[in-house]
Amino acid sequence: FGGDPSVVGRRIDAIRETLRTIDVVTADGDDDHDDAIERFAVQLSEAGLADGYERWSTSYDAAEHPLLVVEGPILRSLIEDVAPGSALDACTGTGRHAVLLQRLGHVVTAVDQSRYMLALAADKVPGAHLVHGDLVDRSALPPGVSFDLVVCALALTHFPTLAEPVAELALRTRQGGRIVLTDMHPMAVLLSGQALFNDERDGQTRFVRNYVHQVSHYLDAFASAGLVVRRCVEHALARGEGPMANLAGQLRPEATEAAYLGMPYVLAWSLEKL
Repeated sequence: FGGDPSVVGRRIDAIRETLRTIDVVTADGDDDHDDAIERFAVQLSEAGLADGYERWSTSYDAAEHPLLVVEGPILRSLIEDVAPGSALDACTGTGRHAVLLQRLGHVVTAVDQSRYMLALAADKVPGAHLVHGDLVDRSALPPGVSFDLVVCALALTHFPTLAEPVAELALRTRQGGRIVLTDMHPMAVLLSGQALFNDERDGQTRFVRNYVHQVSHYLDAFASAGLVVRRCVEHALARGEGPMANLAGQLRPEATEAAYLGMPYVLAWSLEKL
């Protein structure tokens, strides 16, 4: 609405070019465009949380995922002013944020449900206390253990609801302590943003499901857990970020930018436990 008509023309030209590309694929006389589209399509299959991250662990650190590239500096900006103390990296994965916490002077405990991810974290954060366990499994850490800083990055979207994991994070935070959370923004999840990865075992593309949690859902969970919002960041995509750094952005950069530029991509919170 209110756009330049010439832009619409360029979008249509891009569609024509895509169709011509499909025609090249079927230049052998086969007019079955559905078959050609199948050759371009990426076949996806869903992996469960445990199995998915086991499969992903072998390649997770091999190439920087566009979401991780955007999310990392945002999280750092929210924790670098926290005085060194005891820190919990919940759902640590390969330990990419545990490394930062340790460099900032924190005594780090890192928890993850995947033994395969924890094995990679062990190489990155020597001296950290690594714990195998689910975020909402209270047997993973001894009762009464709490931390000055709790970090949980790109994990809450994997939970169908927020109340239980947020309550557990609050339980593990001391009075006056800080909680820093990051997630894919719900708008990006609504537009099919999922945790995609290439399975090196068979070359297939898989995903671990992200659930849509609106900003209001986070606020309700925080209020129920006795947490106060000190800062909220809704990072909008800039040129070359996120989906625009992927194949679509390389093949049809102007059209991809028109679709994604300015779209909220990462949601981050800095919270205090009163």
